[in-house]
Amino acid sequence: MDVRPMTLGSARVAALRTHLRGPLLLPDDARYDVARRVWSAAIDRHPAAIVLCADAEDVSWALRLAAEAGLAATVRGGGHNTAGRSIRDGALLIDLSSLRGITVDGLAGRAFVQGGALWRDVDAATAKLGLATTGGLVSSTGVGGFTLGGGSGWLMRRAGLACDNLASADVTLPDGRTVRASPHEHDDLYWCLRGGGGAPGVVTRFEFALEPRVSVTGAFVVHPLADAELVMRSFRDAAPEAPDDFCAVLVLTCAPPFPFLDPAWHGRPVLISAMCWAGDPAGAAAAFAWSRERDPLGLHEGVLPYVDWQLALDPGAPAGRHHYWKTTNFRNLGDSTIGRLVDAAATLPTPFTEIHLQHLGGAVARVPAEETAFLHRDVPFFVNLIGCSLDRDADGAVSRWVRTLHGALAPEAAAGMLPNFVGVDDAEAATGDARGRRLESIHRRYDPAGLLSRG
Repeated sequence: MDVRPMTLGSARVAALRTHLRGPLLLPDDARYDVARRVWSAAIDRHPAAIVLCADAEDVSWALRLAAEAGLAATVRGGGHNTAGRSIRDGALLIDLSSLRGITVDGLAGRAFVQGGALWRDVDAATAKLGLATTGGLVSSTGVGGFTLGGGSGWLMRRAGLACDNLASADVTLPDGRTVRASPHEHDDLYWCLRGGGGAPGVVTRFEFALEPRVSVTGAFVVHPLADAELVMRSFRDAAPEAPDDFCAVLVLTCAPPFPFLDPAWHGRPVLISAMCWAGDPAGAAAAFAWSRERDPLGLHEGVLPYVDWQLALDPGAPAGRHHYWKTTNFRNLGDSTIGRLVDAAATLPTPFTEIHLQHLGGAVARVPAEETAFLHRDVPFFVNLIGCSLDRDADGAVSRWVRTLHGALAPEAAAGMLPNFVGVDDAEAATGDARGRRLESIHRRYDPAGLLSRG
């Protein structure tokens, strides 16, 4: 079948509206322009139509129509992907944002999550029973795309990635059928869903394993840029031996108006170490010690509910800003690389641009490589270059700064990119190795016409 951008004929529109419980929006609909928006305002695309699905049956009808019309389809849950993979010009957009129901089985330690849920929905529902699973660092992130791309979060070094906690999934296929993917049913599809970066169907329900989790110890430590290299080296040296209960994100950016930070530093380039300790609070001091080797400008630390800590980074990631990202993996984070990152932080193109240094390891690295489609379990560090502005990057200053820094990091970087952080003009090299061939084979089996866009 030739899957291509095209418009829907009036007969197909009428037929679809007859079957759908949710609205079908066309470009001349008053709600269309709002409905086509995603988290990053840099993504400005116009689908042929938008189906605001009311239930899984709507998903099935939308896929059947797309198949009959030879119309490419995309799927949007949270719409957080900076490459805009959930929306495509001229395609049918299957919107799951109304499918946010969650059922928690406390005795079994399981959460059953509809495909359009956000991580804040999951965190709130599981917290009521003192349970949790690895979720996004920003609570407005959609469960679906995050999990399909692997899913790195505060609990990953203790409990694994989001995809490692996926016990099963209900997937509606392009032919309209719904199947259950698990270790015992459609196990090839189940493997693909766990970090493969996309799905040859629409996941309408996820089943996640949960662990007991009420509170964590969280901390923000702010250092001047002059001390950033030393602090980042201390983190690099401490991270390989850190306990599984420890997870950190180091951020080079302009200081936000933290109430615990001298206002004289607000808006100036700094290093912010955001740290989470998921073990006994008494162990936090030792885990955070590397961040105190240089006197900080400001410090805020305490024990708080995990569900509240999951909101800690939200103020820095509101919807509606213009984003341009690139990501890089590192097997060895050398002093020269750290120096380049710190030097770049002195020339940030906007106050909202950030450089994130994160680590994996722990439970992530202990899952056998062949068990899931997630490719980068042996990568100890990764860096996200988060170009961000309030308005469209008209003169290209933000994207140019990101590309220049990304190019400077390339000689010491490892191959590949984490799927959740691939940028708008990046393409993962996926098809040459055995994993890539297996992914392609699974997509051809379940979506032989290539109906669902993976790019």
